[in-house]
Amino acid sequence: MKLRPPIKGIFFDAGWTLFYHTSDNWCFPKECIDPNIFNEIPNDKKNFAFQKMIKYMDDNHLMFTEEEEIEQFTKVYSMVSSDLPELGLTNQKIETLVHAQVSGIYNCFYDDTLSTLKALHGKYKLGVISDNWPSLKSRLKSGGVDIYFSTMTISSYLGTFKPDKRMYLHALEQMKLPPEQTVFIDDGVENLEGAEECGIQPVLITAKPNAESSDKYPSIKKLSELLEILPE
Repeated sequence: MKLRPPIKGIFFDAGWTLFYHTSDNWCFPKECIDPNIFNEIPNDKKNFAFQKMIKYMDDNHLMFTEEEEIEQFTKVYSMVSSDLPELGLTNQKIETLVHAQVSGIYNCFYDDTLSTLKALHGKYKLGVISDNWPSLKSRLKSGGVDIYFSTMTISSYLGTFKPDKRMYLHALEQMKLPPEQTVFIDDGVENLEGAEECGIQPVLITAKPNAESSDKYPSIKKLSELLEILPE
């Protein structure tokens, strides 16, 4: 399924589009938390702690610096320590968990990310639309891909998340292109629906394990396949 011409700008999600998570649990990675101890805790108790953690982060998502990000993750892991004392989260362990989140040490760029961005750069304006924190900029820089993006819309800077139209309108305002001349690649159907409502052409990427599927939008299994569906 080809995209409608002309295309002059391309927006990318970050997680499961540009890079993937190597840990099985983004907030409680087994490298930091003993999985045996974690699994012994009743699911309802873990779910309560997790939902409480997520609600706090969602309610306090507006931030602009990595220092604020570190402060927030330190707060939420301290909350988890109180709710799940079985984990034995000492201050040192909390610091380790916070570092894992902010540094992105369990994120790995896909093999074709760099080559795809290189192929697109110069032909299209490239941007990011991601539900993420300020440290995303450092993560993209450390991966050597930040130089390819002329715009960046990170949810923490707006205090909201996709599919809130403010995310897409902010990205379009930065790129200064009509929405119909832009494309957004994301692994979430709901996020693509939000982009489509703003006039952006959606592309579903299914690189994530157990990825969502949809017959509604053009679909690619990996980022480099985008080159095959862009109009000439």
